[in-house]
Amino acid sequence: MSEFKGEPSDKLENATPGTAETAGTGANGPSVPAVGTQKSFARRYAFPMVLLALCLALGGYLLWDSMKGSDLPVQGEAADFTLQSIDGEAVTMSELDGKVRLVYFFFSNCPDVCPPTTFMLSQVQEKLKADGDFGDKVEFLSITIDPLRDTPEALRAFGDKFNADYAGWKFLRGDEEQPIWDLAQEYGLMVVKDQNGDFGHSNLVVLVDKKGQIRSYISPDANGNPGDLDADALYEQVKTLL
Repeated sequence: MSEFKGEPSDKLENATPGTAETAGTGANGPSVPAVGTQKSFARRYAFPMVLLALCLALGGYLLWDSMKGSDLPVQGEAADFTLQSIDGEAVTMSELDGKVRLVYFFFSNCPDVCPPTTFMLSQVQEKLKADGDFGDKVEFLSITIDPLRDTPEALRAFGDKFNADYAGWKFLRGDEEQPIWDLAQEYGLMVVKDQNGDFGHSNLVVLVDKKGQIRSYISPDANGNPGDLDADALYEQVKTLL
């Protein structure tokens, strides 16, 4: 806060009490409030002025806090798609704009990282449900890279294991493998299928904001790498975009 200081007043030289005329108190000069009057004014208005200063400071902070937004940088546009839910519903990515989305490419027969990552998502689901944000403000989209084996029934059985709330968590599939693998690549993720039918894939959760922009690639703690996020950290990242 800037501090303003007035210039010192000129002193009256050789002034004697009772004989010197106070500056500006002639017949035509303006009257000057007595010292006692000035002190009374300060006592009367000091508290309201301090209160006003505090309100202005608080208002400025709230305005700054609302404008600073999330620290997560935009990393590109999320590719649009239309896939089928386990209920046969056509789900289009762009039609979910206005909601924060977590997009996860997986397969239900995954022997290692997919189940614990899905469990982590279920923990985030419960945190968002407690806030009243799940489904209305946040949507989960789990997309299988193995549609030949992941039938709607298989996906529902997998989701049921993790208490998925299908009102806000869509398990999606296509009819063919290659278009799904191409879609994963558009999201910057790798999918490889070997001769034995086993998959290798990038185990990352993609965080998409309300405008359909990718804001983060989340490595879940199931990957076992330094810096991986747990459910609490993922929940906090989602909340920054609401």
